[in-house]
Amino acid sequence: MLQMGAFAQTNFEELTLEKALEKSKKENKLVFVDTYTSWCMPCKYMANTIFPKKEMGDYLNERFVCVKFNTEEGEGAEIMKRYEISAFPTFLILNSEGEVQHKIVGGSETAEDFIKRVEEGLDEEKAIGILANRYAKGDRSINLLTKYARALLAIQDPQVVKVAEELIGKLSDAQRVDTAYWFIYEHPFLTQVGSPNMTYLLENAERFQKSIGEERVNEKIATAFDLQLTNMITGRDRQSGVDAIDRVENEMEKYKFPSKARLKMFAEIARAQRSGDIEKLLTTCEKDIPQIEHEHLLAVFFPLSLTIKRNGTPDQQARILKLAKKLLAETTNDKFKFSLGQFIPYALEK
Repeated sequence: MLQMGAFAQTNFEELTLEKALEKSKKENKLVFVDTYTSWCMPCKYMANTIFPKKEMGDYLNERFVCVKFNTEEGEGAEIMKRYEISAFPTFLILNSEGEVQHKIVGGSETAEDFIKRVEEGLDEEKAIGILANRYAKGDRSINLLTKYARALLAIQDPQVVKVAEELIGKLSDAQRVDTAYWFIYEHPFLTQVGSPNMTYLLENAERFQKSIGEERVNEKIATAFDLQLTNMITGRDRQSGVDAIDRVENEMEKYKFPSKARLKMFAEIARAQRSGDIEKLLTTCEKDIPQIEHEHLLAVFFPLSLTIKRNGTPDQQARILKLAKKLLAETTNDKFKFSLGQFIPYALEK
């Protein structure tokens, strides 16, 4: 029974990376590396919820020598520098020589989803390390650039901007609106409000709608507005003022998409935040936040709560804590529930 319990979950071995590579060579396996930090909530979710699942262990243990490293100390810090890790969690698939075959950035909500992401690292047409080698050797075919850009997007590597620009430069005007390259315009990292790609998309919206479909194109445009408003709320965008919020709302009126009601609430929250009036911000949050699907609160609720906690009166602090506890009691979103459960005692009850 003890043996069954040990292998019912992912078997992370206490090995140095060098020893893990040696073992992978002997067992003809790859090395799976989990890099994490003590403060990373998604890291804890993966460790506590995903890796203990039997299906996760069954998949990884058979194919990999699995190790994990805290990048805040010892060898973990060296691995972070060696493999240029800047976001957490990051998972590496290494060959027995220690070369990156694939990289996965960010966790997954389910074991099934994470297994699919790992499987991509075993596919030579999708594994980012293999594609990177072909690119480094001078392959600039449309086929390679398309696959490499997709792989870079999956790990949010800034180099994707350069690769996507090279790809677009090889496409004809007719190809640019083809479904095969829609991923460039669909992704918020490459097609943000105000970017050349977004300008092209808006100027050619009808052409895109004919090839991609009106609903998908309009939803992409909505996603761009969503990102812009989210960045305003979270503080990533501190420069844009109320006039920028007005422009977003006016532009949104030209399109039909399901998330418009939520984005109007985001705009209202961003406007209240820009006012500098904590009572106005709190009142707006109390009115709008309960109406927003919890999956869309992961990015915005925590910075909003901290703003009110840090700058509000004791009564206002008590009200944002009450709202947080209400959301925790009601949510069915596992990731939001886990993060909120950690956040409340750490940030709001102190």
